[in-house]
Amino acid sequence: MNAHLNAVNSRLYTPLNALQTHAEHLQAHTLSDLIGGDSAPARERSRALAFTFNTLHLDLSKQRVTQETLSLLTDWAHSCGVEEQRNALFAGAKVNISEQRAALHMAARWPASAVPPKGMEDAAAFCQHQRLRLAEMVERLHQGEWFGATGETITDVVHIGVGGSDLGPKMISETLASRPSQTRINLHYVSSMDGAQLLPLMESLNPATTLLVLASKSFTTADTQFNVRTALAWLSDGLEIDTPTVCRHQLVGVSSKPEKMTDLGIPDAHQLVFKDWIGGRFSLWSPIGVSVAMQLGMASFNALLEGAHAMDRHFLEAPLSENMPTLMALVGAWNCQFLNISTHAVLPYDGRLKSLPAYLQQLEMESNGKSVRLDGCSVTHATCPIIWGDVGPNAQHAFYQLLHQGGHTVSADFVAVAEREGGFSDNVQASLVAQEQLTLANCLAQAQLFALGDDAIPQGLRGHMAQGYRGNQPNSLLLLKQLDAWSIGALLALYEHKVFVQSVLWSLNPFDQPGVELGKKLANSLYNTLAGDDSEQDVVQDPSTEQLLLKIAEWRQSPSHSSLSTHYWKQN
Repeated sequence: MNAHLNAVNSRLYTPLNALQTHAEHLQAHTLSDLIGGDSAPARERSRALAFTFNTLHLDLSKQRVTQETLSLLTDWAHSCGVEEQRNALFAGAKVNISEQRAALHMAARWPASAVPPKGMEDAAAFCQHQRLRLAEMVERLHQGEWFGATGETITDVVHIGVGGSDLGPKMISETLASRPSQTRINLHYVSSMDGAQLLPLMESLNPATTLLVLASKSFTTADTQFNVRTALAWLSDGLEIDTPTVCRHQLVGVSSKPEKMTDLGIPDAHQLVFKDWIGGRFSLWSPIGVSVAMQLGMASFNALLEGAHAMDRHFLEAPLSENMPTLMALVGAWNCQFLNISTHAVLPYDGRLKSLPAYLQQLEMESNGKSVRLDGCSVTHATCPIIWGDVGPNAQHAFYQLLHQGGHTVSADFVAVAEREGGFSDNVQASLVAQEQLTLANCLAQAQLFALGDDAIPQGLRGHMAQGYRGNQPNSLLLLKQLDAWSIGALLALYEHKVFVQSVLWSLNPFDQPGVELGKKLANSLYNTLAGDDSEQDVVQDPSTEQLLLKIAEWRQSPSHSSLSTHYWKQN
């Protein structure tokens, strides 16, 4: 009888049940209660919920958690096999179940001087070889020895990609190339399929000195293929040289499909390859980052990889209770699964990180925005929250009103930088320091107001200003000592590993994206219809879409537009 009761109790008190009971208990306590003013327990709690790794500091004290919460969450991680799955990830196991692949993006940043984990050896060696090829291209460009089809030296690079082939490199460029004095080559990004980003470049750049970098894992993505066709047509027309010759001199390909790069006419010396075990949204560290290296130099690109690798080692070696990616993952899962907070804001307090919210949108929502488990069963609870955000100082004048006094509960990551590099006159530097202090003050104040609400209003101001600040909005603060290549590399790897840990907690495959594919197939069919191919049958008929097709046809019926479209369709 006692054995039976013990078995029943064991089933009842699983980590998930313990967390659910704990969440119900904590619902009665606000963040004001937990933070607790100037008491000794509050100070001890704040110290216990702060973690530092090299130049990154993570403060979880404004999360709706206690030390007991973290202990229960860590038990949950142990019970889900996070450590075993982490080791399998680094050992090259086929953790991408649906596509029967490993996920070894960490190999792309593994240094030649360090022994890789068993199972990663071949992947690391391949990536190091490609990095040498990449470095040779960068050196040739920086030495002024890369010439276009007419013999002129390359001065500008246009990076053509989309999704993971665009968001990561673009964000690094914005972050580290914010001052022209830090750049080695002019770099431009094109991702939108409508040509809106490409048109201004075709009007302003010299076709004789422009190099195209076509970054596409599959080398079939419609967005990039159409952009590169237009860009090659511009180069060919502007130089009065045939397209194959332009391709031989002014086109670099980055893909997991070398045979398709060859078919397009890209010579082997201008091809960089990464394997299919590096997913697009995890590919910044691979040759997809070649444009960043061209712009900033190999020293900066290598520092980026070194920061990410340092975070890899921390994630691989640190106990779960001290492991920053694991702790961020656990707290994020706690917020959406147990506290039912379905939306998460990313709020960088540095304009150089303006694309961080968009980068994390793809990383997190494309990875874990799923409702089917690895075993094929449906998930019965919330998984990845909706990720959104903006540069914090700008957002304060936009949507913070709703966050502070609206009816939605939101969790948030505040990202701040403690110090900015110098290099200016004393007067300018003093002014910049004042701006830096103002930015940090706003970040700290907003995080405090998110957490405490009306309780953040100083006693002397009460009665003199409107109240109704709802507070109790959990948030983390990630503080970087400085915003350099090493630190941003470590920060992005931190988020990558956070995503992986959450996928283990929720039993998801974070390395595929089946939800993306159907929309592409439907678009291809509708493109054929718009291009005048009346034989297209693979389109679901619905009155709403039919009337839109009719209106588009009505507004595009000019003879010149129709003949050009038909000509392009037949030629391509």
